[in-house]
Amino acid sequence: MKRTLFLGVMFGLFNIAICFPQMPAPIYESIEEAQIASANGFQITRLDLTKQKLKTVPEEIKAYKELVELRLDKNRIVAIPAWISQLSKLELFSAERNKLDEFPLAILALENLRLVYLGDNLIPDIPIDIDHLGDLEWLGLWSNLIRNFPASLSNIQNLQTLDLLHNDMTYLEQTWLRELLPDVTLELSEPCNCLFDE
Repeated sequence: MKRTLFLGVMFGLFNIAICFPQMPAPIYESIEEAQIASANGFQITRLDLTKQKLKTVPEEIKAYKELVELRLDKNRIVAIPAWISQLSKLELFSAERNKLDEFPLAILALENLRLVYLGDNLIPDIPIDIDHLGDLEWLGLWSNLIRNFPASLSNIQNLQTLDLLHNDMTYLEQTWLRELLPDVTLELSEPCNCLFDE
């Protein structure tokens, strides 16, 4: 019954898409939904696996080469697998509120990425090769443990917003970053009188 109902909804969306081609593609909210849709000939371009108690990124996602948007927020994921770099059409990647303890280097191979949301994790630095994401417009790293701010950020010509709220930064660090990125909107908390270990 549930499968029949789901297919009915999917074919309804397909008919609407024909009549209104500007409508956004549907967002699939589970691997099961995506698998059923894919088996019935639908392209999976948007997948939202928010709040599903995931500890790892499901390998089934590898099959969806047309993905443009992937959300993995509010899970328990500790690392992003290397194979994520195979999703070459991704424009939006979000893994906020997880347990990532390093920046996911695999996403640096995704040249079409425009929006990256990695807030509320345990990430300690921004990689020096961040400028490989030449089309990046928004980099969200709020509430992390960021201590390194590479000068290569200034090479990302399309960067519009860098969100570093709730990362401890001194006044000098914030001043340096503002001078480095004069045309970028910087979301920063009040500077701290912090002493950091080298």
